This record gives sequence, C-alpha cells and structure tokens, in this order.
Amino acid sequence: MGNYLSTNYILPEETLVTYVELTYLKKNEIQYIVKILDNVNPGKLCENIQHRFTIDEVETILPQIRCSPFRDSIYRVFSSQKDNHLSLEDILDLCSAFSKHCPSKVRAAWAFYIFDFDGDNQISVDDLIETVHRLTRCDQDEHETIDSATAEHVARMVSCRQ
Repeated sequence: MGNYLSTNYILPEETLVTYVELTYLKKNEIQYIVKILDNVNPGKLCENIQHRFTIDEVETILPQIRCSPFRDSIYRVFSSQKDNHLSLEDILDLCSAFSKHCPSKVRAAWAFYIFDFDGDNQISVDDLIETVHRLTRCDQDEHETIDSATAEHVARMVSCRQ
C-alpha cells in the first residue's frame, strides 16, 4: 500500500524539500497541489515539470480565484512568463502567498503588486479608484454600484493626498 499523496514519480524528494524551504507551504500541502494538478492534466508534470497550466486548469483546483474581482491581477502577478498560464512553481508561489503561514509583510508585498494595476510600482489614486470600482461591481453583470465621482472621493480619502 502506498501513500495516496505520493508524488515521487513527478517530484523528486530533493525538489520537494527545496520547495518546502522556499515557500510557506508544508510538505503535504505541496504534495497535494502536485497531485491535484496531475489529476487536472494527467501526465503533463511527469513529461515536463515546467508545464504551464491554463487559467481554466488553475481554477479547477483554486475555484475561489474565479470569483475574485482581482482575478486578472492575480494571474498577472503570479504568471512568471506573463502569459496567463501558471507553472507548478507559479502555483506554489500563489498558494504560499495566500497561505495562513505566510508572514503579513510578505503577503502585503504580494498584495501591493496585485493592487498596482498600472505596474508603476506605486499604489496611485488611479489604482485605488480601480480597486473601489472592482470591489463595488456586481458579480455577473459588471454594473457599477458606485459612480466614478464617489469612487474617486473614496480613493483620495484613502490615499491621504488631498
């Protein structure tokens, strides 16, 4: 009888240990992620450990991202190739950043990049306005429930730049 989480045929023990050292994930969490990725696209990780999973495949194992108003930003930030696909390492980075074991400062750094919509390495008033719009949008129809003037007012209050 084998361990149902055994992923040694995909991920050598040395690599697994390295991932444990480089992330805030536990060994069994990494093994679980590898196992469910292998279930989503059987054999791909065995063929190529650098295989890049599509957004649909990622959302099969992390369905909560599909509902996030910051979905596109999450993929932009965590896709190492900026191609809307995630490798195993990208997915481990994402899961590590959202892990309960991740320190607040590290989580805040990742959040900074998610909220920096224009990629200028600062959270500007425009980024805050975009955040307010995304947080107040209806889920399915994308109708705004807050007008632009109110969103800008909220963003300026938050930014402390009157």
